[in-house]
This record gives sequence, structure tokens and C-alpha cells, in this order.
Amino acid sequence: MIRKLKYCMLIGAIAWLPACSGGSGGPSGPSDGGNAEKPSDEPVELVFYSIARDSEESFNERMGNDIRQKFPNVTIKYIQRTAGETDLEQILLTDQKIDMIWGSQATWGSVLKYGLEYDMTELIKKHDVDLSRIEPGLVEAIKQRSDGGMYGIPYENSTMAIYYNKDIFDKFGVEYPKDGMTWDEFYELARKVTGSIDGQDYIGYSPSQNHMVLMNPYSLPLIDPATGRSTYGDVRWKTILETELLRFAKDPVYKSAMDKYRKGKLPDTNTFLKDRVVAMYPGGPLTPIVLASEMAAFNWDLVAAPTYEDRQGTGFQSYPNYISITNMSEHKDEAMEVIKFLISDEYQTKLSRSGNMTVLRNEQIQKQMGEDGAFKGKNYSAYFYNKLAPIAQGANVQTDKDPLYSITNRLVPIINGEIDINTALRQAEEEVNMGIKAVSSR
Repeated sequence: MIRKLKYCMLIGAIAWLPACSGGSGGPSGPSDGGNAEKPSDEPVELVFYSIARDSEESFNERMGNDIRQKFPNVTIKYIQRTAGETDLEQILLTDQKIDMIWGSQATWGSVLKYGLEYDMTELIKKHDVDLSRIEPGLVEAIKQRSDGGMYGIPYENSTMAIYYNKDIFDKFGVEYPKDGMTWDEFYELARKVTGSIDGQDYIGYSPSQNHMVLMNPYSLPLIDPATGRSTYGDVRWKTILETELLRFAKDPVYKSAMDKYRKGKLPDTNTFLKDRVVAMYPGGPLTPIVLASEMAAFNWDLVAAPTYEDRQGTGFQSYPNYISITNMSEHKDEAMEVIKFLISDEYQTKLSRSGNMTVLRNEQIQKQMGEDGAFKGKNYSAYFYNKLAPIAQGANVQTDKDPLYSITNRLVPIINGEIDINTALRQAEEEVNMGIKAVSSR
């Protein structure tokens, strides 16, 4: 039977496929997470399930092969989430057990939705797992979602930096962006690479609309966990939309690009990567890994995300992947040893060198980011230049209106002058609150 809980609005974002430093080994404690427990040599099968629909090939590349090499006694059964019989809800109607489940900041809520949560606090102590080595904000965020316990552990991180097309900057004869810019400085730079050259229009910058909202540096949740109501009445939402989108979109060239390349929608990753008419665009660390062929087609680099005057030194929120042991697992100790390995210096160094973003505070591991990747030499330190904004706290509410789309669906009408920003935010707020009220009154 599926034990369903109240739908959990754990708002996150999707990296377009998440920085604080603390000494080389983080706070006191063993640098490799401790060695109190030796993995059992007894054969065991662990069943893994990805909420994020990773293919088995992707799973093996990211962790499966490393786990098998580290634990030769472990046999892995991998279940890929697809529509139909391998959807999580359908699996839980069968006798199939799941030992370990993982997902992103946005998708991890399924662990709670289907009642699979298990507090790993005692296992963490038993296996001498040193969580102080991990970026504190990532641990605190999962504790908030675990009623003070630990229903998951972060093993991959992400945030947004700014990718830029050097070829466009060279065409305009403009210097490349630099780490440490404010949004006002960034806007002035973007204006210099917006215009037409040889009959081709270029725009300086466009945001990723979902990330702009969900990973905002003010750590604004879409639904206030204290009141259970929309936050779109907060004046900072207006600041975010005007700062990161609307002033850029006022340029006629921007609107022309929307019509030509996106049929009236906002420019997106394809406009940056394939059409290559956007000079700067935000993205996560998996971009050069997942989209390597597209990234190899032009000259690019990256810089730290610009910051607000009242939030200088603080970038976007982080966007971690969490891995959990389910309450149905009969092999919790063996599963905990696997997680301990995934946050070890050994695995996190390999992850970092591949171009992914470590969850550890270890500066030496951070500095190795991308060393073994296809684009060695890029400014991957941009991901650690700013302090990560705290992850917005989720609200446990039921709603039939996705609060994200309540505002993003109104962005194009704002740009086109069909509605003003104040009205759009008010309408979005009312829509979200009505959706919450409708469900609560059923």
C-alpha cells in the first residue's frame, strides 16, 4: 500500500542540463568522512531509483560504476523512472522494494509525498559520517524538510554562473565580463553587446526564467511556510523581475529575437547554444558535460553571477541533489556505507574533476573542478566566487495551481505591454492563494 502524505511544495529548479569555503578539510573531523565502519563483505543487492528519470547509462557514469568498484560485494538493481509501470506510484503498488532513492532540489519531494522518508540520524552517527565537511546550507535545507532529522544527504551540488559567448564580445570589440560584477554593471555591459552586426541581431543577456524565480538570491519561497500563502506581494519580486529581465527585454532587439527564434517566448538555452545570438546566459555546472557537443561549437567561458547592491557577495541559491535511504530498505547499513562513499574526498574529487560541483567545503577539491573534463582551463571557480544564498524553505501545502507558472506565464505579457508588472504580481498572488483555498475547502 502507498502511504500518501500531504503534497509537499518543495520548490526548486532545474539546472539546464549547485559557495562557501571553509578550510581545506572543512571543520574538525576526518577529511574523508571517517573510517569507523568497514563495509560488509557479504553479498547484498541494493535497489536504486532516480526520481529525475536518469537513464541507466547516466546512473552508471555518475555513480553506479564507482559504487561497484568500491563495493564488489554489492549488486545494483537500477530502476529508471518512466511513464507507466516504473513510475514511482505504480512501483509502490507492487512488492518491489527500493533501498535508495535520489532526486534534485525540486523532485526530492516525492520521498515525502509517498511516505518513503527514513531519518538517517542514528545511521549517520553509527557509521561516523561527518556532515560538517558538507556546505552547511545544503545540510540545513534538508534538515528543515526532515522535521529536524535527516531524510536525505546532499551528494551533488549546483548553482548558476553566467556563460558567455566570446565570439559575440569579439564582434562588438567589448571586453569580457569579470567576476564580482553587480547587476547594474552587468546590465551596462550587456547593452554594449546588444545590437546588429552584418545584418545579424544579438542580445546581451537573457535569464532562464524558472531559475530566476526559483533560485533568487533573496531566498524568497513561492509560498510562505509560515502563512501558507503566496509571497508575490513581497516588493522584492518586483525588484528581481525588473533587475534580471525587464530592463534587458525593453530593447527592441530582444523582442525581435523572441519573435524570430522563440515564436514570441523568452530566449532560452537553444537561443544561446545553437542559434548563438545571446551573448550571456545563466547555467549550471552540468551544462558542459550534458551539452558538450553544443559547447564545443563556439568559444566560451563563464563568470560568477552578478549580485544585488544590497546582497553583494551573495549569488543565487544552490540546487543540490539529495540521496535517501527509504524506510522499506532491509539493507540500511550497507546503503549508508554507499552514501558515506559518495560524500568522501575520493568520490567528490573525481566528481569535481569531471566538471561537476562538489558538496564539500574542501577548497582543494573545489579548485580541481573540470580538470579532467572536455573544457579544462575554463573559469569554473566562478561557481565558488559568491556565497550561496540560503535555499528557500518549502511550504507543506496543497494547491491546484503551480505557483511558479502563475508568474512565469505572465512574463511575456509584461514584456509586450499587455499588463504592467504590479498587476501581474497581484494577479499571480491571487491565483496562487485561490488554488490553495480551493484545495483546502474540498
